[in-house]
Amino acid sequence: MGQIVKIFEILNVGQGDSIIMRPPKRCKYTGKTFIVDLGPGNYNITNHIGSNENIHIVLTHHDNDHMGGMNFFVGKMGQVETLIVPFYQNEITLIARTILNLKGISSSKDCNEFIKELESIVKNQVSIKTFLDNGMIHYLSFAYEGMNVCDHIECLNPPLAIESYDWIHEMDRDNLIQLMYELFTETFATEMEAYIRANVDGNNAVYKSEIRDYEHYWLRSREDYDISVEQYNKCNYVFAFIFKNMALLRMFNNKATRNNLRKIYSEYVKCTHDVCVVLKTSYEGETMLLTGDASKKVFNRLIKEGKDISATYLKVPHHGSKHNMSKKILDAIQPKVAIISHGNGHFGKSKDTHPNQEILDMLLHRGIKILITNDVQKGNITIMQKRKHCQDSYVEIQ
Repeated sequence: MGQIVKIFEILNVGQGDSIIMRPPKRCKYTGKTFIVDLGPGNYNITNHIGSNENIHIVLTHHDNDHMGGMNFFVGKMGQVETLIVPFYQNEITLIARTILNLKGISSSKDCNEFIKELESIVKNQVSIKTFLDNGMIHYLSFAYEGMNVCDHIECLNPPLAIESYDWIHEMDRDNLIQLMYELFTETFATEMEAYIRANVDGNNAVYKSEIRDYEHYWLRSREDYDISVEQYNKCNYVFAFIFKNMALLRMFNNKATRNNLRKIYSEYVKCTHDVCVVLKTSYEGETMLLTGDASKKVFNRLIKEGKDISATYLKVPHHGSKHNMSKKILDAIQPKVAIISHGNGHFGKSKDTHPNQEILDMLLHRGIKILITNDVQKGNITIMQKRKHCQDSYVEIQ
């Protein structure tokens, strides 16, 4: 399968993702290092980075098992030239904050697991903002479909515009603001009112002045400081989540139980996966699809639009979850090798173990070679993390 040795290192970070990519010759990034996701923060991935390496970090999405390792870069931030985040990074953070500011949160019981996950997402965003403000990261870029990193790295997701009802323009502004005060704490509702007025009015000056007190949560690239046409699509993404889950939000405010918050959190995870960064790399005839935790919705959209998602190597999305892959999608990708980053996650009583038995069966039935970061210790199949499963002329699992 070619002679591209050690372009990719798939690091074993437990239940999380972290992939180191070192582009070969004939790429403008030769000699530089890409790190796609940083793991959950329990494994120091900087041990794999030399003191003189120029680093470009890609965060596929907000989940802590992909972003938690940022803390290990504090002493190496001078090496980080570019940070690439999803186009909807700010909006996903804002949605997390809407959940944390529901009126029912203050009286909730047995909800710490979900609250901590959402708080970690907001905390990671603030950390990134601090690094940027202090010049510890030189450049921020938002990834979206068509924004290719170079001739060898193509971005397939998220799209600039998400198809949904245009709440921000179609709903009466005063009614929308009133809804914010119904659902959320007064302080946060005031912030959302400023956000609504700025986006509905489309006034840059108003936008800057009214939300300046909340800008410690907002990331800005050099090209995207002012409100733009795309900003309306981004804003609408926030309100689409609120209206889609209106019944769940009201139910939780009325009865702040773990089960009710779990339902909201599950919907939140889905929307983060829908706007997850998906990259396709192509080096000397070999292709690899880097999927983060991209949802079935992402792949089905790409297939419907006639996009070429075929790849020799597939980083299986969401650690082998059955909710992120199907036979139709796998047949469109047609990989020869499937790579699964996982920590044998059972997640309580969840039927969707990581990796899921159905996904393993699907891969084995098609004769696809499986590379794994940890032994699969459940189900009818035992795949051991021995050398023959972990080495390849293209991918090396550490």
